[in-house]
Amino acid sequence: MGERARATAPAAPAREAAAFDDHVSIRRLVLRYVATAAITLVAVALVTAIVARRVGTSTAIDDADRTGRLIAGSAVEPALQDGIVDLDPVATARLDAVVRGQVLGGSLVRVKLWRADGTIVYSDESRLIGQRFELDDDELTSLQSGQSDAGITDLAEPENRYEDSATRLLEVYVPVRTAGGTDLLFEAYFRYGGVDEAGRRVWERFAPVMFGALVVVTVMQIPSAVSLARRLRRTQRQREALLRSAIEATDAERRRIATDLHDGVVQDLAGVGFSLGAAAREAEAAGRDGAELRRASEQVREGVRALRSLLVEIYPPSLADSGLQSALSDLTAQVESRGIATTLVVDGPVAGLDGDTTRLLYRTAQEGLRNVVAHAGATHVEVRVDVPTNGDGGPAVLEVADDGRGIEGETVPVPEGHLGLKGLAGLAATMGASLMLDTTPGRGTTLRLEVPVR
Repeated sequence: MGERARATAPAAPAREAAAFDDHVSIRRLVLRYVATAAITLVAVALVTAIVARRVGTSTAIDDADRTGRLIAGSAVEPALQDGIVDLDPVATARLDAVVRGQVLGGSLVRVKLWRADGTIVYSDESRLIGQRFELDDDELTSLQSGQSDAGITDLAEPENRYEDSATRLLEVYVPVRTAGGTDLLFEAYFRYGGVDEAGRRVWERFAPVMFGALVVVTVMQIPSAVSLARRLRRTQRQREALLRSAIEATDAERRRIATDLHDGVVQDLAGVGFSLGAAAREAEAAGRDGAELRRASEQVREGVRALRSLLVEIYPPSLADSGLQSALSDLTAQVESRGIATTLVVDGPVAGLDGDTTRLLYRTAQEGLRNVVAHAGATHVEVRVDVPTNGDGGPAVLEVADDGRGIEGETVPVPEGHLGLKGLAGLAATMGASLMLDTTPGRGTTLRLEVPVR
């Protein structure tokens, strides 16, 4: 088809506003704003909960580290005898009494004491005493540097096989020293439940302020949202009024041009044609050669016929007088006169369409058929119009489908100075319609227009 350009026009914004109702539109926009605010609140709540949990984890680990260092320095280290290093029963019994009497309890549930070679020299779980496990890098670093370290316990480690796998723990490593100066590593295990509690405290501290501020801001902006909705409604009404004025002015100008041409130039040329014909006959009656005059008369009459066809395209009287189906029938009849078979299918109440929609459908069919004749090389073209019945809510659809050569490549430049499909796409966009071109090389082209029914 002509221009061979993929032409599309955005339809959603204008389509939404086509039946703009004062109360429904404002309510819809305000509800959309409130829904957006609610989604924002939920998102903030999730982010806050995640951050609070992380802060809670960090806080709980820090608390466990401080508690572990306090217990190691004030209770465990003073009770350490040199014999504990060699698993002396007396030294072990003394430390066990201190641990069970002063250390265990509350969130602290397990205690271990390590030698540098990985041997557990004491634990309140007596089955671990004397067993040897490899110390990891963090434990060795803590023992060598004299700095404490805390983290979440890996219950899959062999040293933790006596722990309840369903209970999460925090572990704290604190270097300690016996009375004789031997370095050992004190390890304390705390219940992980404090992490959730710390996170909950953080969330309860900041969430009310954050959510309260968001709710206040949302409520304060509702009047602005209502004002913007009303402004949008006024703008849409003005846009539709301007569109109607532009279309009416265009039709009036087309009608004026068609009238001026018909009553002026066409009539004058018709008179010239008749005069030339009469002069040819007079010349032949007088025995002179009237062939040139007769050829000139035929050319003038052919020009008059072409002008009259152009007048019908500029302002089709059948569209205004008989309706869309009759005007489309005239168009397809012109195409058939060019040797291309045509099919016209009109489904639905086309007579109920408003004037703007009717004219857009006609102009699209006119442009599509003109391009089929000029460029498609088709043997058959089908024009189909589908209009939804009352209450369906769908768009009116026009399709011009041919069986021609199709289009090679994605796009072909539009001829200079000719609006064609690009101009039609612009007009469709102003009415909230969409214009689409679907083509396959060697298998024809379909021009499709969808117009929201008002």
